[in-house]
Amino acid sequence: MRTIAAFVLVVAFSIGTSAARADSHIDTSVKFINSLSNQAIETLTDASITTEQRRAEFRRLFRDGFAVNGIARFVAGRYWRKASDADRAEYLKLFEDVIVNTWADRFSQYSGQKFEVRGATDATPEKSAEDVALVESLFFTSPTSPVRLEWRVASKGDLFKIVDVKLEGISMATTQRDEFNSVVSKNGRSLEALIEELRRRRDG
Repeated sequence: MRTIAAFVLVVAFSIGTSAARADSHIDTSVKFINSLSNQAIETLTDASITTEQRRAEFRRLFRDGFAVNGIARFVAGRYWRKASDADRAEYLKLFEDVIVNTWADRFSQYSGQKFEVRGATDATPEKSAEDVALVESLFFTSPTSPVRLEWRVASKGDLFKIVDVKLEGISMATTQRDEFNSVVSKNGRSLEALIEELRRRRDG
């Protein structure tokens, strides 16, 4: 399951670049996921690169392709609003460091499992400034036991970004937020508690 989650994150962090717009955002979202999953796998499973190089490449994809600050604020929940500017800045840096170190290393465990996009549906909210598509896919850990992945792709013009991914119906963004909220609620109910935990994970 960790390999699947790492795969999800790598693809998600790869999609900030522009894409040629097709007849609809749904069609383009499907092509986008297909294309970028191949790109991410090829780049980060290269056996000739070192751990440091893999982490650096993951960080580049993360910064270029994902709304890092937005997702970090989301998972911090209500504690973000009460934090000082200094704590917010440190939290954002630690959040990125921990994601990069953890998931770049886990992605090295990927061993060629099959990934297949099955289709997509429109999920654009009413009066939204962005188009939203839900792209359905399967990740085959074995020929008979695929894992369902649902990619939530938001687009505006020619810019496409994944804003959330569900593994068997479970939101990764919400899961991370719940974990962080649990840490904070047990340790003083402030962003400082989460910062301390992230320091421990980064340096541990």
